[in-house]
Amino acid sequence: MMSLKSFAKKNFKSLAAIALVSGTLGLTSCLDNDNDPIDYPPAGYISIYNGAPDNNGVIIFADQNQVNNSPLKYSEALAYRNFHPGDRLFKFSEPNSLTSLYEEEYEIKVDSVYSMFMVEEAGEIDAFLVKDNWSEPSSNKAQIRLVNLSPDAGNVSLLIDDSETPLFDGIVFKNISDFESIDTKKVKMTLVSSSGDTLATATNVDLQGNRVYTLIVRGFVESAENSKKLDLQLLTNYIEF
Repeated sequence: MMSLKSFAKKNFKSLAAIALVSGTLGLTSCLDNDNDPIDYPPAGYISIYNGAPDNNGVIIFADQNQVNNSPLKYSEALAYRNFHPGDRLFKFSEPNSLTSLYEEEYEIKVDSVYSMFMVEEAGEIDAFLVKDNWSEPSSNKAQIRLVNLSPDAGNVSLLIDDSETPLFDGIVFKNISDFESIDTKKVKMTLVSSSGDTLATATNVDLQGNRVYTLIVRGFVESAENSKKLDLQLLTNYIEF
């Protein structure tokens, strides 16, 4: 893992969301061009992703501090930001509402990097926090992991190109793989069920060096709304500039 000082300096430049819809790649990013040195206080860093398809957007609080000004909508992510270390009570509420949809206390450790994933199960909101442990990026390898946020997809596996051996195998709902290294190239991704049925595909996915990715399985296998159907979404956690 890189030094946290390096991460703190670069992380606000590095989060980009890449939506993979019907194999088409779209890219948005939030880049900060301020290279002035900053004295960063002790903190942990957390990104937050809304993976609840039936949710209309949430305002998030850490203890009494509001994290986001605009509602975080389904399939959107908040870039890594610093949080005071210690036990923090996270609350998710609908905009303009004091009613909590979900709340949970998490321990945030100093000099640690996390991702929080908001999910939906049987109409109820849930969330889980994972520690992000990737190795130092290199120019000829990308690092990627898989997280399953689909309530009805069951165990899922990911095939790359024509390989019959999954890069990730049997990832269950609300579980996440370790980061794996993969050659930098354009690949075809095929998500399959435990019975071998194809659930989703994405073609010409450009995995670049010096980058760390999270591939998200989101939505419902059984859904009448296209916007909520099972799909793949790629998030860029970090770029080594």
